[in-house]
Amino acid sequence: MPPSLEERRPPITPQLAVRVAILGGFAFALFAIVFFRLWFLQVLSGEDYVSAAAKNRVRKVRIEAPRGDIVDRNDRKLVTTRVAPVVQIAPESLPSSVIQQVDQYNQRRGAAEKARLAAADQLKALERDMRETGRKHVTRRQRRTRNQLARAAKVAPPVQVPPIPADATKLTRLYRKLGRVIGMRPQAIHDRVVQGVADTPYSNVTIKTLAGDRAAFNYLFEHKDRFPGVVVEKRYLREYPFKTLGAQLFGTVNEISPSQLKLKRYRHVAQGTRIGQSGLEERYDHYLRGRDGYTKVVVNSTGNRDEQARTTRVEPKQGQRVQLTLDLGLERAANNALARAIGYASVNGARAGAYVAMDPTNGEIIALGSYPSFDANILARPLSQQTYDRLTSESNGAPLLDRAIAAQYPTGSTFKPITAMASLQSGIISPSTVVNDTGKYTLGTQSYQNAKGAAFGALNMVDALRVSSDIFFYQLGARANGHGPIIQRWARQLGLGHRTGIDLPGESAGLVPDARWRNAGYAKYEACTKKEHVTPGTTQALFACGGIERRWTAGDNVNLAVGQGDLQATPLQLATVYSTIVNGGKVVRPHLGSAIQDGAGRLIEQLRYPARRTVDFSSANRATIMEGLHEAATQQGGTSADIFHNYPYPIYGKTGTAERGVDPDQSWYAVYVDAPGKPIVIVTTIERGGFGAETAAPAACLILNKWLDLKRACQPGADTSR
Repeated sequence: MPPSLEERRPPITPQLAVRVAILGGFAFALFAIVFFRLWFLQVLSGEDYVSAAAKNRVRKVRIEAPRGDIVDRNDRKLVTTRVAPVVQIAPESLPSSVIQQVDQYNQRRGAAEKARLAAADQLKALERDMRETGRKHVTRRQRRTRNQLARAAKVAPPVQVPPIPADATKLTRLYRKLGRVIGMRPQAIHDRVVQGVADTPYSNVTIKTLAGDRAAFNYLFEHKDRFPGVVVEKRYLREYPFKTLGAQLFGTVNEISPSQLKLKRYRHVAQGTRIGQSGLEERYDHYLRGRDGYTKVVVNSTGNRDEQARTTRVEPKQGQRVQLTLDLGLERAANNALARAIGYASVNGARAGAYVAMDPTNGEIIALGSYPSFDANILARPLSQQTYDRLTSESNGAPLLDRAIAAQYPTGSTFKPITAMASLQSGIISPSTVVNDTGKYTLGTQSYQNAKGAAFGALNMVDALRVSSDIFFYQLGARANGHGPIIQRWARQLGLGHRTGIDLPGESAGLVPDARWRNAGYAKYEACTKKEHVTPGTTQALFACGGIERRWTAGDNVNLAVGQGDLQATPLQLATVYSTIVNGGKVVRPHLGSAIQDGAGRLIEQLRYPARRTVDFSSANRATIMEGLHEAATQQGGTSADIFHNYPYPIYGKTGTAERGVDPDQSWYAVYVDAPGKPIVIVTTIERGGFGAETAAPAACLILNKWLDLKRACQPGADTSR
């Protein structure tokens, strides 16, 4: 008989029982975790999630704050803010073919800038070679090559934006529809898009400002669905009531970049915020920017605004007002004076220059500018490549360049007080030492002479400064060379060869040449000629290696002693030098910022810029130099006495005529007037302006007339030799 079912079932082994128990316990634990998690979410945290879900229905829409105004020392508005509608295109809406065009455009633009920088290096090397050869020995071929390099070094070759991609049919239709509304050609819109994304890929590209075109704004705003990727909104734009006055100072405003968001100074700034990107807008952005407001709106499940729900609005707060030390009246007078003086020198092709007017006791900038200028309102709107090229073109005078702080020049005879101080302090000469000026000076194979072949005879330091004897200072340069870089050391102590610290970005450091600098450059040049297998001193070596083609000699120090050679200085640096001498050694920090005010003009914070350091020199040596400068402006034979004789205030001035390669000479004038309660140092310079007393000195005279409320004639006289 077969066994029963129970008899056929195998018994459960102890090992199997243990496994079943473990599996059951594990399953129970999993169910327990799930149960307690659900209990935690629904019972303990339920209210929190309900609150978060409600918050997800609320959106914060940022309201941009208007920037604060910029005013002069008398509270006259120099920069204000106005509301204007703008049309923009969002980069994320562009097809990939356009993004590829942007990348290619950036590459070509980089190559063009690289070519410009290479031309600039070759130009410097060629001009240095031409200076050392001498103006009379410059060949026609060198002049032609120099002119070609000058053109290539000023502005990078324009890079054309490619046409709209053939496969971007939707984008083409969008451009056509948009162009009919705002009055622009489709290709012109595409040019703005490619250039804008290339410059700021992280922000919307402004195509046009619709100031005064209310109909176009309303149409685009009401038909948003017909223009995908197009953003129409009202934005605050900067406005410059006086247009060209101080245009190079104020700077531009644009959206913050991803790299700027990482900086400590912008750690509390939201993405999309517009900040100062250059000039005073950048330097005082923290004060000018203001605090954005916002509107809280409720959206439904589709992401659209719930019109039935109540909205909350927090108004933006306008930025604070920045008061400058500038005097609008003097700024206007200085600009007009420079234009008038350039008219005097138009026969030489003069068309550019700069001016600085500063309180030497505290560094306050009363007037600062560059000529020619431009309407600053241009920078408040989208800038086309053609407009940028026009603003930077040398044929137009490169109006975008701030020559007062960024252009670097040899200073000519305005450098002589530095050589005088170095020589007196180092014991090379005493105030009473007499040097015979025969009109000629020979050093090795080099022969030097005074301007127009003048010979002044026996001179002491005061006499030499009065008549601006080159022979006197040539000899000081030669003597100083045997004592080391004493002229260079004093030039740097008094304010050259480094930035002054003005509260403006973009300041140039300049150059005070010495043996160490030149010999190091020559070593690089030698190594390059060996590497490139070119013969030193040839044109091939010049273009392949640029650089410096010989070692330092005593002749370099002789040239430096009269502000020539490789010396490079800005007008602001020269004004700082004269202020340091006037102050008895206190090196002031030039500055434009004066105070921070609220919108009603009430003082919030007084900006302070203490003196940077003190230079120790003898009061007797200072008195000798000041006497020489005073006689140069007031006594018979003084280089600017024909303009400033019988001046009603103590005046101390020095003319300068700087040789600049094959170009006509550059005109300089530096002057200090000790007027009660209104002391002032003024430096003027005019490229291709000729002798200092012919153009730069009359310009300074006109500026002084405005500052001191005088009505003196400022025409140059007969004696304009230096």
